[in-house]
Amino acid sequence: MSFASDFNLPVARFQVFYEAQTPVQFPACAGSTWRGAFGYALKQSVCVTQEPSCQACLLQNACVYSQVFETPARQASFLGKVDKAPHPYVLHPLNTSGQHYAVGDHLTIRLTLVGQALQHLAYFIHALQQLGQAGLGKGEGRVQLLRVEQEVGLGTGQWQTVYAQGGTAQTLTVAAPSIPQSPPQLRLQWQTPYRGVHRGQVMNAQQFQFQAWALGVLRRLSLLNACYTGEALALDFKMLQQVASVLSISAAEFYWYDWARYSNRQRHKVPMGGLLGECRLPTTGLEPFWPWLWWGQWLHVGKGAVMGMGEYRLLDAVADSSQVDEMGVDQQT
Repeated sequence: MSFASDFNLPVARFQVFYEAQTPVQFPACAGSTWRGAFGYALKQSVCVTQEPSCQACLLQNACVYSQVFETPARQASFLGKVDKAPHPYVLHPLNTSGQHYAVGDHLTIRLTLVGQALQHLAYFIHALQQLGQAGLGKGEGRVQLLRVEQEVGLGTGQWQTVYAQGGTAQTLTVAAPSIPQSPPQLRLQWQTPYRGVHRGQVMNAQQFQFQAWALGVLRRLSLLNACYTGEALALDFKMLQQVASVLSISAAEFYWYDWARYSNRQRHKVPMGGLLGECRLPTTGLEPFWPWLWWGQWLHVGKGAVMGMGEYRLLDAVADSSQVDEMGVDQQT
């Protein structure tokens, strides 16, 4: 049974390749650095009115920056009290966190785009070029964008160049992925810190619950679908909540990764710590959640998802973790 048949939102992943032009030093968690630089470069590139607030701008509904970084919720009754949509991108720092690059070294990040954001790839590539020249990290090191690749099919690990230096950008056709069957024994592995909330509290290693995590994935996907297709998913949240309440994880090996980012808007450090590690998922009763959890691998979950937090992998618990498993998931991110 697949409850994800109505989730028709186009999702595509891109790899962005750079070369260091000067020495570059990134903080321990580089996602915030990349996101801030990306947002600033995009606004500098496309903002026409120079209004201090997007809400007061005549071009709010036509501006690429506003639609991506100050994303208003679409007017629809099923959105309830939501006044802002989830952003239609995920910017992933990959292994740049805490790294130092010498002149000539290469570095890579990933960008996931959702829905109509795919139509603006050229703007995003331009912003990614500009941020490299403006400077990144400690000492504002400069990097030069070399090329951009798009994953041929979501989760396949096969990539094709869609932009090379000096050329034009062209996205590949985004086809609906084929969701594989869930293996009998499934392992959840966090790739980046997961900051999830349950009953008003940030979950630590002892408080992690299948229900809170799985419903968090469902809420994120349903909100993305509603905001970028204008249609509500036919989800029975009450039934799914009841099913999830009796499912539990096992063999949990979680630990807390603590860090904070500085918020220019709030003018102080914001706690961003989250869980890393892995656990076994239930062997029975997972069927209603499987397709949604599979999708969630590419769109992340929890606080800070747009800057790369909350990425997880669903792995065959008996497969060799050094290989790409039978689900077509690249386990080496």
